[in-house]
Order: sequence, then structure tokens, then C-alpha cells
Amino acid sequence: MKQKSRGFFRSGQKEKLFWLLIPVMLAIALLFMAPGAAAETKPAYALVNCRIFPVSGPSIDRGTILIRDGLIEAIGPADKVTVPDDAEVIEAGGLTAYPGLISGHTNLFLEIKEQEQTQTPADFMSAYTQPSEPQEFPELQVFKEIKPKKQTVESWQKAGITTVVVAPSRGIFQGQSVILNLNGDQASAMVLKQPWALHINFTTERGGIYPSSLMGTVAFIRQKFYDTIHYSLHQKKYLSSPRFLKRPEYDPFLEALMPFVVDKKPVVFQCNNQEDIKRALRLVEEFKLNAILAGCNEAWRAAEHLKKARIPLLVTLDFRPPGTSLYNQQGEAVRKKAEAEIYPGNAAALLKENISFALTSFGLSESSFVKNLQAAIKAGLSPEAALKALTIEPARILGLDRQLGTLEPGKIANLILTRGDLFGEKTRVVKVLVDGILFNYEEKGQ
Repeated sequence: MKQKSRGFFRSGQKEKLFWLLIPVMLAIALLFMAPGAAAETKPAYALVNCRIFPVSGPSIDRGTILIRDGLIEAIGPADKVTVPDDAEVIEAGGLTAYPGLISGHTNLFLEIKEQEQTQTPADFMSAYTQPSEPQEFPELQVFKEIKPKKQTVESWQKAGITTVVVAPSRGIFQGQSVILNLNGDQASAMVLKQPWALHINFTTERGGIYPSSLMGTVAFIRQKFYDTIHYSLHQKKYLSSPRFLKRPEYDPFLEALMPFVVDKKPVVFQCNNQEDIKRALRLVEEFKLNAILAGCNEAWRAAEHLKKARIPLLVTLDFRPPGTSLYNQQGEAVRKKAEAEIYPGNAAALLKENISFALTSFGLSESSFVKNLQAAIKAGLSPEAALKALTIEPARILGLDRQLGTLEPGKIANLILTRGDLFGEKTRVVKVLVDGILFNYEEKGQ
């Protein structure tokens, strides 16, 4: 008697069925995966009927900007850009679109003591409790210290700023900065470059700790640079031929300096007055550093030196005279007069000397930044130059000009929409996009 098959199919039929079912199983798997993939896709926006200042080219009176997946997909006159069916259309008639502004030097999201808020950048160090020994932090990555807050992000967005450099603020060798997009309050999602540059400040140690004078500070910096070069050479020699050669002792301080002194990654010198600018330029020339000067609210006083050096400048719009200035030592009336009439002309003077620079909000609140920017324009800085100094110029200095600084297809969708010309006293930022994420600040009835 023939034995019945225990299964529904013979072995050959099973194999055939298996291969027939593979496409079905794949289709089912894709159905389950689809919702997750869609959730990761950012929405597409079409900003229509807005006036556009792309910076990289002439303005467009009535244009359209398409944004998809956080990037600018297309931009141009309304009759030359087709709006896709899946885009959310945002009527922007009466609004003007600009690239998001970039502040190349800030201390945002750092927990700075209350007494520091009233001080000038040159005086920040005095607010810290002084240790018994010099405390330097070249290895510090400020990204690990920041605590972004939604309220702070929104307040700077309303001032038009969408990208910032957050720099450390303590010590001579202060540590390494990070570049952030102000797209929310989650630090990891905000990072554009981490780390960006090493920051050095011409300050002194208190309480009799060396260095206790600016001459000592410069000597301290130079010695550390020379130590780093020697340390690097010893390491290379040992790695190439370790036999009969003493192993170099590990030094975390010098290890932290090597990428900047030897490999020429960016070094930012905080220049709190004209003499700091001259000190920095001498160090840059001596060690052939890839340097940027920040602060520089007395840059016009060192214009001849800067013209020869041709080093990028991150110029603060903080008009408070430094503590070393004569204006700050002749009474409050003289200081306030200088703050109102002399220091606002710094940027215009640099422009007249054909010295390139970016403007920053360093040392300022968001309201002071807007107010001082308008003051700099009244003092002779053209609106066109001001726009470049807050968009394409800082993007170039930060090495991000392929991603930021202008409104062009393929670049990150960082832009602001204003009601009125950007630098007008009554102008308001009403919409902001950062990484293609839309923030709406237009009040009802506008």
C-alpha cells in the first residue's frame, strides 16, 4: 500500500512555492517599512510671491523658493519655477527673503555667571573664581558644555540669526568652538562643525599666578606653541624609528594644540583692543598659523597692519570701549559719547580700507545686536556690505560657503522672511526656516 504524503506539497512543489512567495513577502515588508521612512522625510515648502535677496546675484521682485528635505531645491522668478503638487504653499506676498544671518562668535548656551552679563568681552575673565594654578583648556570641546534653550533659540531667530559659532570663554587657551544651526533645542541635531577652531584670549591670571601681565601672557602662548612643535617632531621621529630612542612622554595639553599649531586647523585670537590685534598678528606670522581675529572693535586703529596681513576678521558689534581705551578712563560721559559716535564707525572704516570682515553678535543681547547693526549702518556701513558681512563673509570664514551664506539650489535651507527691508528700524522677522524647519513669528492681524 502506497504511503500518503504527510505534507500538502511534495518537496519539488515546496521549493517552487518558496520562490513564488519571495516577491509577496518583500511587498509585505515594504508596506510595513513605508510609514517609518515617510516619517523621516521633512516636508516640502514653496514660498511664493516674495521678494528675494539671494546675495549671490541680483534681487528677484516676485519669486518662488522651493525647499525639500532641508535644502533649497529651486529658486527664481515666479513664472520660471513650477510648484510641485506635494509642496505646502506658503503665501509670502509682501515679505522679503534673505539668507539666514550668521554670527561667527558667541557664547550662547553657556552658563555664564550673572555678573558677566554687564561686562565687556574684554572683562569676561574677571567673573570666574581664580584657581591657585593657571587653568587652561585647549582640549575642551565647548559642545559638551552647551545647554540649548528653546527661548534663546527663538529670540535669536527673531533677530534674523540662524547659524552661530559657540566659543568657550575662560582662560588663555580657552578651548574649541562648535558651529550650530539654530533649528531647535537638541544640541546634536544643531551641529554643523564639531569642533571648529581653537580660541585664545589675551588675558592674565589673577592672584599673582603666572602669567600676571600681558607680556607674560604672550610669552606663555609662544612657549606653548614652541613646546607643541618640539613635541610633534619628537613624536614623528620616535614613530619612524623607535629603537634606541626614548619614548616621548604623553602631554594632553600639547596633544590638544597639535592640530592647530602643526596641522594648521583654525585658531581664533580674541582681540579686545588694538594692541591685541598687533600681538595676534605677530604670533600668526611667527608660527604661520591659520588664524582668524575676533572681537576687533578697535580694528580701525590697526587698519594698516590688517591690510598687510589679510587675515579674516570676526568683528563684534559691541561698541563698548575696551578697558584699556582712553575713552573708558575719562569718565562715563566720554565713554558713552565714544560708544555712540566713534565705535559704531569701525565697520565702515574697515570697508573704506577694503578690509574684508564678518560681523558678530559677541557680547550682545539679541535686541542690542539689532540696534547696534542699525547704528553701524547709520555710521556709514552700506546695507549691501552689512548683509554680506552677516551671510557670505562669515560662511567663507567658517568654511561653510558651499552650504550657507546665499540662497542657491542645493544649499541648506536657512532663510528669513521679513516684513520690510532687513535693516529698517520697524522691520520684523516674521518667518524663519532653519534646515528647512519652519518657525512662524507673524502676529495675528499683520
